[in-house]
Amino acid sequence: MSRPYTRIFLAMAAVAAVWAGDAPVVPPATPAPVAPPAVKPKESLGSFGHFAEEEKWIFDPQITRQDVFYDLEALLAAQIGVAEVAKTDIGPTPGQSDELAVLREWAKRELLRVENFVLARKWDDALKATETDLKKIQPRVGDDSAIAQIADKMKRYRSQAEEAKIYEEAQAKFDALGLKVEGILWSPAGSLAVISGEPRARAMNERVKDCVIINIDTNRVDFLFHYNRRRFEFQRYVGEDATSGKTK
Repeated sequence: MSRPYTRIFLAMAAVAAVWAGDAPVVPPATPAPVAPPAVKPKESLGSFGHFAEEEKWIFDPQITRQDVFYDLEALLAAQIGVAEVAKTDIGPTPGQSDELAVLREWAKRELLRVENFVLARKWDDALKATETDLKKIQPRVGDDSAIAQIADKMKRYRSQAEEAKIYEEAQAKFDALGLKVEGILWSPAGSLAVISGEPRARAMNERVKDCVIINIDTNRVDFLFHYNRRRFEFQRYVGEDATSGKTK
């Protein structure tokens, strides 16, 4: 093919490509970088500005949170109200009389009084109070379970006071004997106790001033003492003063 025809053919192909939409794609231009927005410097709140910010804060505690801050005035008023109700609310339970309810509350107060006597080691006061109180509440024990429980506790306190009183009396009688252990001797037959005022050392099962020696240890002697038709065991350590209970 001659050159004129070649040129004409190429021109016609280019025109056809444009009509068909096959024109070459030109790549888009790269956009210019955008500068970040300027950050406004934080203004200083100053000394008083912080108070304004704190006032905007709202405390929202959990429902189950127990706060340590209480209104003491309201709390004391509530406690006084409960105490006043407790003083006046002594009405009878269903099926019981007013007299029985009053007796029950009186017995509770008397039981507390007896407990205080026992704690203070006032055995005579405790015995006198329990004797008087039991005479009053014992006939109604079968009518109320609470009164029955109070009566049982009073009986236990009475027994405790009786035991403690007689023990202290026996202890005083034993101390009055003035027994003092000077020392312990060893012998082939067994240990011997040297007791002040005795002409010779005493062995086990021997009597000393209305007592019987029931045990001799390396530094202690145990005595059996009878008082008020009862048996008590008391100890004396070597060098112990019979009256003060201190060793010398």
